[in-house]
Amino acid sequence: MPAGFYKEGLLQPYSTETWADYGDSVGYTWDNFTSWNGTPDLPLTFDTGIVDGEKIDQFLPLTEVTTTGQVTQVTIYYGNTVDSTGGAIDSESSVTYTPGDSVNAIKARYFRFSFSVGYLDSAGVSERPVISNIVTSLSNEKITATFDSIDSSTLGGSVGARELTVEDPITVTSLTVTPHTPGQALYVSNDYVASDDSAGEIYVEEGITVKPIIYINKTTSPITLNIYNFDTYGKNAPIDCTFDAMVQGLPNAIVDVTGNIRS
Repeated sequence: MPAGFYKEGLLQPYSTETWADYGDSVGYTWDNFTSWNGTPDLPLTFDTGIVDGEKIDQFLPLTEVTTTGQVTQVTIYYGNTVDSTGGAIDSESSVTYTPGDSVNAIKARYFRFSFSVGYLDSAGVSERPVISNIVTSLSNEKITATFDSIDSSTLGGSVGARELTVEDPITVTSLTVTPHTPGQALYVSNDYVASDDSAGEIYVEEGITVKPIIYINKTTSPITLNIYNFDTYGKNAPIDCTFDAMVQGLPNAIVDVTGNIRS
């Protein structure tokens, strides 16, 4: 609900003064009472209705508030169900942003927005803050990032638990990892024994077929790739390998200097 009043199609803040502030005792008369606009009671706030994303999914919330002031804070409430009247989100969660913050996609179905508006100038000398229009939207338009011929040994983490960092600003929704064609891993023969014999001993290189399999853990940040060699005995030994990856997700947004969330 708005914490203000509508006049000439604009949501305007109430004044901090009361009728007592304009009495004879403080020197006011009808002759010098020239404006109804007193000192704005800020922040001017407005709560939207519920926005239905129509399904539970990852959504990037975006806003466009037209105001003579600045959105100093926006709070996004979200959840997966609404009450029987459809007027409230059940067990809603919330996240609050201020200008300069990065905004990630949120997984939910129902959303509502709360805006706080103050002076455009931090010193409070700019125009009286009013709100003329508010537009909110939920974007689920995904983007794709690809990785080619990545050597897992160059990634962070440890053998068998490598960390894949997506450099693009993206909230990952799906990840496909494809190991390269199995190859041979060489090692020293088990029956090699060092000797001072003049004939010398040599390393006997024997090969084992490497069949890398990769399990993805998206619950971690960065994403963890559990990489194993699936040998003929069904044993899973942690290894490194070369792989390609395709990441799909939603771009992140930012709260700009006016307080709007833009991608």
